[in-house]
Amino acid sequence: MDINGLAEALDEFVPEIMDHCGTPGLSIAVGVGTEMALSSAYGLADLATGRPMTTDTIGPTGSDAKAYTGVAALQLVERGLIGLDDPIDKHLPIVNPHGPRSITLRDLLTHRSGLGVNLGNFDRVPPPPLEEHLRRVFAAGRSDAYGGALTPFWAGPVGAAYQYSNVGIAVVGRLVELLNPEGVSFSEYVREHVFAPLGMSSSVFPRAQHPDFVPAELLARRSTGYATLPGLRLPLPQLYVGDYPAGSALSTPSDHARFVLALLGGGGGVLSPGTARQMITAQASGGTLAGPSEGVSIGFVFNVFDGSGGGRPYIGHGGEYPCGWSHFTRGWTDDRVALVIAANQLDLGDFGTSDRPSHAAARLVAEIVTAWVHGTDPRRRHARDGLSYLAGLLAGDRLTTRLGITTRPTAEELAGIADGAVVAPGVPWNVEAFCAAAGQVRMTDHPLRDNAELVRRELPAHELALLKRQLGVPGLGAFWQGEGVRRGA
Repeated sequence: MDINGLAEALDEFVPEIMDHCGTPGLSIAVGVGTEMALSSAYGLADLATGRPMTTDTIGPTGSDAKAYTGVAALQLVERGLIGLDDPIDKHLPIVNPHGPRSITLRDLLTHRSGLGVNLGNFDRVPPPPLEEHLRRVFAAGRSDAYGGALTPFWAGPVGAAYQYSNVGIAVVGRLVELLNPEGVSFSEYVREHVFAPLGMSSSVFPRAQHPDFVPAELLARRSTGYATLPGLRLPLPQLYVGDYPAGSALSTPSDHARFVLALLGGGGGVLSPGTARQMITAQASGGTLAGPSEGVSIGFVFNVFDGSGGGRPYIGHGGEYPCGWSHFTRGWTDDRVALVIAANQLDLGDFGTSDRPSHAAARLVAEIVTAWVHGTDPRRRHARDGLSYLAGLLAGDRLTTRLGITTRPTAEELAGIADGAVVAPGVPWNVEAFCAAAGQVRMTDHPLRDNAELVRRELPAHELALLKRQLGVPGLGAFWQGEGVRRGA
């Protein structure tokens, strides 16, 4: 795998992705084996001052921090201080009211404690110490989402279903704080036993992202977060997460990629190889913030994807921090490749959806890196003519194969279409690319299969994904490349 080809592809595509998604700044790190292979940054960390996004810019990891908490807890398991299947009510007075079985650490790390979905118990002031915060939360017995009107605090019996719970991971953090032999706070324990051994010098896991809890040098490197809508970027006031072991960490993509590489490579000294393997292999059925999801398993904290459908197996997670940051992690387990993407953007659209701009930017970048991991040259095939080329393929299909017409439009007809096109300002338009693509589509004995092969040959998946977003039709090409092709082959 040529890392220089990937770097060139990122330089080609990322500015275009950011422009399309309205992303102020974006930072990327790729690690391979035991080394950081690539780190790059684009755009601005602060729009008001023009401060650029750099590879040293720090940002909130949001829920990607849950894996740090998971490692800290598993270290206590390895030290014999708590068992994965020990009832936690031996240490904390927390009991699920929907049944007799006690909650275990395993249940918490796989989001199967019965606690319902919650958003982190945010406030405009830093939270109290973790013990006091959790005492208040469990005494109230109410989810924070819309004041408890959206989801129940307790959603069902222990082990019955996957329910993504920030409170549950906060409980894990409290166990770390309560049981570590040094008697230090959760934040101090993670610093000494996770970050320091891995050389994560730009990472901190504070109670709050506030001068009282974060070294000034690190806080000065934090990006400004923006809540976005198309054409609008809002610097909203600082908020603080009460369930802070679930998402208050600050880091750089390179630091977080080092952490992921350590787990992919057998624990990196912070976990034993066996425990690290457990963390990144399926332990139970998994899902998303919205609930269980078919085809997704969960290890300990990490989502686990088996690579079905022709891909390679990988682990993944993501994070958001209100109101202005998104974080994305993927680690290919067989290839030992880690990808981390940080953006100072959180879209104000429906929360939890993967298609909104702040998530789409990272996913489009991940498509590029995925192509590279799979051995495809990710550099652009058609310079900036991809949209014109795709338009030609679509027009050619509509004029021939889709309607079963065997005669193709003449070169003169295609030139007339292209010359008469009304193109919006800023949209790249190349007459030659349009005509060349339209002329390639023809009726064959197997038109669906042959059209699909043509699209895959000329517009690989990562390039097509961006073009589909730009055209505003995310489902474009599914018929050619999906069930329709298999049925028609």
